Amino acid sequence: MSNLSRMKQKIGQRIIVGFHGETLPKELMRLDEEWGLGGVILFKRNLTSPEQIFDLNESIMHLGRGIPPFIGIDQEGGRVSRLPEPFTIFPDMVCVGHQGTVSMAYEVGAIVGRELSVSGFNLNFAPVLDLNTNPNNPIIGDRALSHDPQVVSTLGRSLIQGLQDNQVVACGKHFPGHGNTDADSHLGRVECRLSREEILNQELFPYRSLVDDEVLNMVMLSHVHYPHIDKDYPASLSSEVIQGLLRTEIGFRGVCISDDLEMKAITDHYSIEEMTHLAFDSGLDIYLMCHTLDQQVEVLETLMKISENPQVPKAIWDSPLRRIIELKKQIFTNENTIDRTHAAELIGAREHVRISRRLREDLNKKRSRLAEQNTQDLEAEDDE
Repeated sequence: MSNLSRMKQKIGQRIIVGFHGETLPKELMRLDEEWGLGGVILFKRNLTSPEQIFDLNESIMHLGRGIPPFIGIDQEGGRVSRLPEPFTIFPDMVCVGHQGTVSMAYEVGAIVGRELSVSGFNLNFAPVLDLNTNPNNPIIGDRALSHDPQVVSTLGRSLIQGLQDNQVVACGKHFPGHGNTDADSHLGRVECRLSREEILNQELFPYRSLVDDEVLNMVMLSHVHYPHIDKDYPASLSSEVIQGLLRTEIGFRGVCISDDLEMKAITDHYSIEEMTHLAFDSGLDIYLMCHTLDQQVEVLETLMKISENPQVPKAIWDSPLRRIIELKKQIFTNENTIDRTHAAELIGAREHVRISRRLREDLNKKRSRLAEQNTQDLEAEDDE
Protein backbone atom coordinates (compact mmCIF):
# COMPACT_ATOMS: atom_id res chain seq x y z
CA MET A 1 0.00 0.00 0.00
CA SER A 2 1.40 3.40 -0.98
CA ASN A 3 1.85 6.21 1.55
CA LEU A 4 -0.98 8.13 -0.12
CA SER A 5 -3.33 5.13 0.03
CA ARG A 6 -2.42 4.54 3.68
CA MET A 7 -3.05 8.18 4.54
CA LYS A 8 -6.43 8.08 2.80
CA GLN A 9 -7.45 5.08 4.87
CA LYS A 10 -6.36 6.86 8.08
CA ILE A 11 -8.66 9.69 7.05
CA GLY A 12 -11.49 7.47 5.86
CA GLN A 13 -11.68 5.69 9.19
CA ARG A 14 -12.55 9.03 10.79
CA ILE A 15 -15.93 9.41 9.13
CA ILE A 16 -19.26 7.62 9.56
CA VAL A 17 -21.72 8.40 6.79
CA GLY A 18 -25.44 8.15 6.16
CA PHE A 19 -27.30 7.89 2.87
CA HIS A 20 -30.82 7.75 1.45
CA GLY A 21 -32.35 4.57 0.06
CA GLU A 22 -32.64 0.91 0.98
CA THR A 23 -29.48 -0.32 -0.76
CA LEU A 24 -25.89 0.82 -0.55
CA PRO A 25 -25.40 3.53 -3.22
CA LYS A 26 -22.78 2.86 -5.87
CA GLU A 27 -21.34 6.33 -5.26
CA LEU A 28 -20.70 5.40 -1.63
CA MET A 29 -19.05 2.12 -2.65
CA ARG A 30 -16.73 4.06 -4.95
CA LEU A 31 -15.96 6.49 -2.14
CA ASP A 32 -15.09 3.55 0.10
CA GLU A 33 -12.77 2.07 -2.52
CA GLU A 34 -10.76 5.28 -2.38
CA TRP A 35 -10.90 6.07 1.33
CA GLY A 36 -11.86 2.96 3.33
CA LEU A 37 -14.76 4.48 5.27
CA GLY A 38 -15.00 4.08 9.03
CA GLY A 39 -18.66 3.14 9.02
CA VAL A 40 -22.27 3.81 8.17
CA ILE A 41 -25.28 5.01 10.17
CA LEU A 42 -28.74 3.76 9.19
CA PHE A 43 -32.12 5.44 9.76
CA LYS A 44 -35.79 4.57 9.27
CA ARG A 45 -35.44 5.76 5.69
CA ASN A 46 -33.03 2.86 5.06
CA LEU A 47 -34.88 0.04 6.86
CA THR A 48 -38.09 -1.72 5.84
CA SER A 49 -38.00 -5.39 6.93
CA PRO A 50 -35.60 -7.88 8.56
CA GLU A 51 -34.70 -9.50 5.24
CA GLN A 52 -33.93 -6.14 3.61
CA ILE A 53 -31.87 -5.13 6.67
CA PHE A 54 -29.86 -8.36 6.49
CA ASP A 55 -29.09 -7.78 2.80
CA LEU A 56 -28.11 -4.15 3.38
CA ASN A 57 -25.90 -4.86 6.39
CA GLU A 58 -24.12 -7.73 4.64
CA SER A 59 -23.25 -5.33 1.81
CA ILE A 60 -21.97 -2.74 4.32
CA MET A 61 -19.79 -5.35 6.07
CA HIS A 62 -17.49 -5.39 3.03
CA LEU A 63 -16.67 -1.68 3.31
CA GLY A 64 -13.57 -0.30 5.02
CA ARG A 65 -10.82 -1.69 2.75
CA GLY A 66 -10.01 -4.50 5.17
CA ILE A 67 -10.95 -2.71 8.39
CA PRO A 68 -14.47 -3.78 9.51
CA PRO A 69 -16.87 -0.80 9.41
CA PHE A 70 -19.08 0.48 12.18
CA ILE A 71 -22.71 -0.26 11.29
CA GLY A 72 -24.57 2.13 13.55
CA ILE A 73 -28.12 3.06 14.45
CA ASP A 74 -30.02 5.21 16.96
CA GLN A 75 -32.02 2.52 18.74
CA GLU A 76 -32.75 4.20 22.07
CA GLY A 77 -36.39 3.18 22.45
CA GLY A 78 -39.57 5.24 22.31
CA ARG A 79 -39.58 8.09 19.82
CA VAL A 80 -35.98 7.42 18.79
CA SER A 81 -36.36 3.90 17.39
CA ARG A 82 -35.31 3.22 13.81
CA LEU A 83 -36.09 -0.48 13.39
CA PRO A 84 -39.39 -1.68 11.87
CA GLU A 85 -41.66 -4.43 13.11
CA PRO A 86 -41.23 -7.21 14.19
CA PHE A 87 -38.17 -5.91 16.10
CA THR A 88 -38.81 -5.35 19.81
CA ILE A 89 -39.35 -1.64 20.41
CA PHE A 90 -38.93 -0.47 23.99
CA PRO A 91 -40.64 2.65 25.32
CA ASP A 92 -38.71 5.85 26.08
CA MET A 93 -35.94 5.28 28.60
CA VAL A 94 -37.80 7.22 31.27
CA CYS A 95 -39.62 3.89 31.72
CA VAL A 96 -36.36 2.21 32.69
CA GLY A 97 -35.63 5.13 35.00
CA HIS A 98 -39.00 4.80 36.73
CA GLN A 99 -38.64 1.02 37.03
CA GLY A 100 -35.28 1.72 38.57
CA THR A 101 -33.56 -1.67 38.77
CA VAL A 102 -30.16 -2.49 37.34
CA SER A 103 -31.36 -5.96 36.35
CA MET A 104 -34.15 -4.52 34.19
CA ALA A 105 -31.82 -1.94 32.64
CA TYR A 106 -29.31 -4.67 31.81
CA GLU A 107 -32.03 -6.85 30.28
CA VAL A 108 -33.25 -3.98 28.10
CA GLY A 109 -29.68 -3.32 26.88
CA ALA A 110 -29.10 -7.03 26.28
CA ILE A 111 -32.33 -7.49 24.29
CA VAL A 112 -31.62 -4.46 22.11
CA GLY A 113 -28.03 -5.69 21.73
CA ARG A 114 -29.09 -9.21 20.74
CA GLU A 115 -31.54 -8.05 18.10
CA LEU A 116 -29.08 -5.52 16.69
CA SER A 117 -26.14 -7.92 16.67
CA VAL A 118 -27.93 -10.79 14.92
CA SER A 119 -29.05 -8.27 12.26
CA GLY A 120 -25.52 -7.09 11.51
CA PHE A 121 -25.34 -3.90 13.59
CA ASN A 122 -22.34 -3.34 15.85
CA LEU A 123 -22.84 0.23 17.13
CA ASN A 124 -25.80 1.78 18.94
CA PHE A 125 -25.84 5.54 19.52
CA ALA A 126 -27.30 5.01 22.97
CA PRO A 127 -27.85 5.37 25.85
CA VAL A 128 -28.76 9.00 26.42
CA LEU A 129 -26.76 10.12 29.47
CA ASP A 130 -28.34 13.59 29.61
CA LEU A 131 -30.21 14.69 32.73
CA ASN A 132 -33.91 15.48 32.31
CA THR A 133 -33.74 18.76 34.23
CA ASN A 134 -35.46 21.29 31.95
CA PRO A 135 -39.22 20.75 31.40
CA ASN A 136 -39.04 23.04 28.34
CA ASN A 137 -36.47 20.85 26.58
CA PRO A 138 -37.94 19.85 23.18
CA ILE A 139 -35.39 17.20 22.26
CA ILE A 140 -34.41 15.20 25.39
CA GLY A 141 -37.24 14.91 27.94
CA ASP A 142 -38.40 11.30 28.26
CA ARG A 143 -35.40 10.06 26.27
CA ALA A 144 -33.39 10.58 29.46
CA LEU A 145 -33.37 8.00 32.23
CA SER A 146 -33.82 10.53 35.02
CA HIS A 147 -33.08 14.00 36.34
CA ASP A 148 -30.86 12.38 38.99
CA PRO A 149 -27.18 12.00 37.96
CA GLN A 150 -26.75 8.92 40.16
CA VAL A 151 -29.74 7.15 38.60
CA VAL A 152 -28.52 8.00 35.08
CA SER A 153 -25.07 6.69 35.97
CA THR A 154 -26.26 3.45 37.58
CA LEU A 155 -28.87 2.50 35.00
CA GLY A 156 -26.77 3.80 32.09
CA ARG A 157 -23.99 1.45 33.17
CA SER A 158 -26.34 -1.55 33.03
CA LEU A 159 -27.72 -0.57 29.61
CA ILE A 160 -24.17 -0.22 28.26
CA GLN A 161 -23.10 -3.57 29.68
CA GLY A 162 -26.15 -5.26 28.19
CA LEU A 163 -25.35 -3.87 24.74
CA GLN A 164 -21.62 -4.58 24.87
CA ASP A 165 -22.07 -8.11 26.24
CA ASN A 166 -23.84 -8.73 22.92
CA GLN A 167 -21.06 -7.33 20.67
CA VAL A 168 -22.64 -3.90 20.17
CA VAL A 169 -20.64 -0.77 20.99
CA ALA A 170 -22.62 1.63 23.20
CA CYS A 171 -22.15 5.34 22.55
CA GLY A 172 -23.11 7.62 25.46
CA LYS A 173 -24.59 10.96 24.45
CA HIS A 174 -24.75 14.01 24.28
CA PHE A 175 -21.55 15.15 26.03
CA PRO A 176 -21.28 17.17 28.17
CA GLY A 177 -25.09 17.35 28.49
CA HIS A 178 -28.08 18.38 26.38
CA GLY A 179 -30.68 18.05 29.15
CA ASN A 180 -30.63 21.57 30.56
CA THR A 181 -31.43 23.35 27.27
CA ASP A 182 -34.62 24.68 25.68
CA ALA A 183 -33.91 24.28 21.95
CA ASP A 184 -33.15 21.59 19.35
CA SER A 185 -29.71 21.54 17.73
CA HIS A 186 -31.23 19.95 14.61
CA LEU A 187 -32.90 23.31 14.00
CA GLY A 188 -30.37 25.92 15.14
CA ARG A 189 -28.05 27.22 17.82
CA VAL A 190 -28.55 25.83 21.33
CA GLU A 191 -27.02 27.22 24.51
CA CYS A 192 -26.62 25.82 28.02
CA ARG A 193 -26.14 28.54 30.63
CA LEU A 194 -25.02 26.28 33.49
CA SER A 195 -21.86 27.39 35.28
CA ARG A 196 -18.67 25.38 34.93
CA GLU A 197 -19.14 24.08 38.48
CA GLU A 198 -22.71 22.97 37.75
CA ILE A 199 -21.58 21.18 34.61
CA LEU A 200 -18.78 19.41 36.45
CA ASN A 201 -20.97 18.34 39.38
CA GLN A 202 -24.20 17.50 37.54
CA GLU A 203 -23.94 16.93 33.77
CA LEU A 204 -20.54 15.21 33.91
CA PHE A 205 -21.36 12.95 36.86
CA PRO A 206 -22.58 9.99 34.75
CA TYR A 207 -19.65 10.24 32.36
CA ARG A 208 -17.08 10.49 35.15
CA SER A 209 -18.57 7.46 36.90
CA LEU A 210 -18.71 5.33 33.74
CA VAL A 211 -15.20 6.28 32.66
CA ASP A 212 -13.85 5.51 36.14
CA ASP A 213 -15.46 2.08 35.88
CA GLU A 214 -13.96 1.58 32.40
CA VAL A 215 -17.40 0.83 30.95
CA LEU A 216 -17.77 3.61 28.37
CA ASN A 217 -15.90 3.17 25.07
CA MET A 218 -17.52 5.83 22.87
CA VAL A 219 -18.95 9.29 23.55
CA MET A 220 -20.98 11.55 21.25
CA LEU A 221 -20.36 15.30 21.44
CA SER A 222 -23.37 17.60 21.40
CA HIS A 223 -23.62 20.73 19.24
CA VAL A 224 -24.59 22.79 22.30
CA HIS A 225 -22.73 25.97 23.27
CA TYR A 226 -21.54 26.10 26.88
CA PRO A 227 -20.40 29.72 27.27
CA HIS A 228 -18.95 29.10 30.73
CA ILE A 229 -16.69 26.45 29.17
CA ASP A 230 -16.07 27.87 25.67
CA LYS A 231 -17.61 31.21 24.70
CA ASP A 232 -16.91 30.71 20.97
CA TYR A 233 -17.62 27.16 19.83
CA PRO A 234 -20.16 24.36 20.40
CA ALA A 235 -18.96 21.24 22.20
CA SER A 236 -18.38 19.21 19.04
CA LEU A 237 -15.92 21.82 17.75
CA SER A 238 -14.42 22.85 21.07
CA SER A 239 -10.96 21.95 22.33
CA GLU A 240 -12.01 23.24 25.75
CA VAL A 241 -14.74 20.58 25.84
CA ILE A 242 -13.01 17.66 24.08
CA GLN A 243 -9.44 18.09 25.33
CA GLY A 244 -10.32 19.97 28.53
CA LEU A 245 -13.44 18.28 29.93
CA LEU A 246 -13.58 14.91 28.16
CA ARG A 247 -9.92 13.94 27.96
CA THR A 248 -8.36 15.80 30.91
CA GLU A 249 -11.14 16.37 33.46
CA ILE A 250 -12.92 13.03 32.91
CA GLY A 251 -9.90 11.04 31.73
CA PHE A 252 -11.74 9.46 28.78
CA ARG A 253 -9.44 7.40 26.54
CA GLY A 254 -12.00 5.98 24.14
CA VAL A 255 -13.43 7.19 20.84
CA CYS A 256 -15.26 10.51 20.60
CA ILE A 257 -17.67 11.20 17.75
CA SER A 258 -19.68 14.28 16.84
CA ASP A 259 -23.43 14.45 16.61
CA ASP A 260 -24.53 14.80 12.97
CA LEU A 261 -22.45 17.65 11.56
CA GLU A 262 -25.16 18.42 9.01
CA MET A 263 -27.48 19.75 11.74
CA LYS A 264 -28.37 23.42 11.48
CA ALA A 265 -26.57 24.18 14.75
CA ILE A 266 -23.41 23.66 12.67
CA THR A 267 -24.33 24.33 9.04
CA ASP A 268 -26.01 27.68 9.79
CA HIS A 269 -22.75 29.00 11.25
CA TYR A 270 -19.81 27.21 9.59
CA SER A 271 -18.82 26.07 6.13
CA ILE A 272 -17.91 22.39 5.74
CA GLU A 273 -14.24 23.30 5.37
CA GLU A 274 -14.25 25.55 8.45
CA MET A 275 -16.15 22.96 10.50
CA THR A 276 -13.69 20.23 9.48
CA HIS A 277 -10.70 22.32 10.55
CA LEU A 278 -12.31 23.24 13.88
CA ALA A 279 -13.25 19.63 14.65
CA PHE A 280 -9.76 18.43 13.75
CA ASP A 281 -8.10 21.07 15.92
CA SER A 282 -10.44 20.28 18.81
CA GLY A 283 -9.40 16.62 18.87
CA LEU A 284 -12.55 15.00 17.48
CA ASP A 285 -11.95 11.37 16.44
CA ILE A 286 -14.94 10.64 14.15
CA TYR A 287 -17.00 12.98 11.97
CA LEU A 288 -20.65 11.91 11.72
CA MET A 289 -22.16 13.04 8.38
CA CYS A 290 -25.65 11.61 7.97
CA HIS A 291 -27.02 12.84 4.65
CA THR A 292 -25.09 14.42 1.80
CA LEU A 293 -22.43 12.73 -0.33
CA ASP A 294 -20.91 16.01 -1.57
CA GLN A 295 -20.40 17.22 1.99
CA GLN A 296 -18.95 13.87 3.06
CA VAL A 297 -16.45 14.12 0.20
CA GLU A 298 -15.59 17.69 1.23
CA VAL A 299 -14.79 16.56 4.77
CA LEU A 300 -12.47 13.82 3.46
CA GLU A 301 -10.72 16.16 1.02
CA THR A 302 -10.30 18.87 3.66
CA LEU A 303 -8.72 16.35 6.02
CA MET A 304 -6.41 15.32 3.18
CA LYS A 305 -5.29 18.93 2.77
CA ILE A 306 -4.63 19.13 6.52
CA SER A 307 -2.50 15.97 6.29
CA GLU A 308 -0.29 17.67 3.69
CA ASN A 309 0.70 20.34 6.21
CA PRO A 310 4.16 19.27 7.51
CA GLN A 311 3.57 21.17 10.76
CA VAL A 312 0.79 18.75 11.82
CA PRO A 313 2.47 16.08 14.01
CA LYS A 314 2.13 12.43 12.94
CA ALA A 315 0.71 11.50 16.37
CA ILE A 316 -2.36 13.65 15.74
CA TRP A 317 -3.29 11.20 12.97
CA ASP A 318 -2.11 8.01 14.67
CA SER A 319 -3.83 8.45 18.05
CA PRO A 320 -7.43 8.69 16.75
CA LEU A 321 -6.85 5.78 14.37
CA ARG A 322 -5.43 3.66 17.18
CA ARG A 323 -8.45 4.36 19.37
CA ILE A 324 -10.84 3.47 16.54
CA ILE A 325 -9.02 0.24 15.61
CA GLU A 326 -8.68 -0.88 19.24
CA LEU A 327 -12.42 -0.43 19.81
CA LYS A 328 -13.26 -2.35 16.67
CA LYS A 329 -10.95 -5.20 17.69
CA GLN A 330 -12.45 -5.28 21.17
CA ILE A 331 -16.06 -5.67 20.03
CA PHE A 332 -16.19 -6.91 16.45
CA THR A 333 -16.25 -10.48 15.18
CA ASN A 334 -14.77 -11.48 11.83
CA GLU A 335 -18.08 -12.65 10.41
CA ASN A 336 -19.42 -10.90 7.32
CA THR A 337 -22.62 -12.90 6.89
CA ILE A 338 -25.81 -13.03 8.95
CA ASP A 339 -27.32 -16.24 10.31
CA ARG A 340 -30.86 -15.53 9.18
CA THR A 341 -32.45 -18.50 10.91
CA HIS A 342 -30.97 -17.49 14.27
CA ALA A 343 -31.91 -13.85 13.66
CA ALA A 344 -35.52 -14.76 12.91
CA GLU A 345 -35.72 -16.65 16.21
CA LEU A 346 -34.46 -13.69 18.24
CA ILE A 347 -36.05 -10.66 16.58
CA GLY A 348 -39.30 -9.82 18.35
CA ALA A 349 -39.08 -12.95 20.53
CA ARG A 350 -42.02 -13.42 22.87
CA GLU A 351 -39.93 -12.87 26.00
CA HIS A 352 -38.46 -9.67 24.56
CA VAL A 353 -41.92 -8.28 23.80
CA ARG A 354 -43.18 -9.29 27.24
CA ILE A 355 -40.46 -7.27 28.98
CA SER A 356 -41.15 -4.23 26.78
CA ARG A 357 -44.87 -4.45 27.54
CA ARG A 358 -44.19 -4.78 31.27
CA LEU A 359 -42.13 -1.56 31.24
CA ARG A 360 -44.95 0.35 29.56
CA GLU A 361 -47.53 -1.01 31.96
CA ASP A 362 -45.42 -0.23 35.04
CA LEU A 363 -44.96 3.38 33.88
CA ASN A 364 -48.66 3.81 33.11
CA LYS A 365 -49.58 2.47 36.56
CA LYS A 366 -47.10 4.83 38.21
CA ARG A 367 -48.45 7.80 36.28
CA SER A 368 -52.03 6.84 37.21
CA ARG A 369 -51.08 6.69 40.89
CA LEU A 370 -49.38 10.08 40.67
CA ALA A 371 -52.40 11.61 38.92
CA GLU A 372 -54.72 10.16 41.57
CA GLN A 373 -52.51 11.46 44.36
CA ASN A 374 -52.42 14.93 42.78
CA THR A 375 -56.23 14.93 42.56
CA GLN A 376 -56.52 13.93 46.21
CA ASP A 377 -54.06 16.65 47.23
CA LEU A 378 -56.09 19.29 45.33
CA GLU A 379 -59.33 18.09 46.92
CA ALA A 380 -57.70 18.24 50.37
CA GLU A 381 -56.60 21.83 49.71
CA ASP A 382 -60.17 22.76 48.69
CA ASP A 383 -61.51 21.32 51.94
CA GLU A 384 -59.19 23.42 54.10
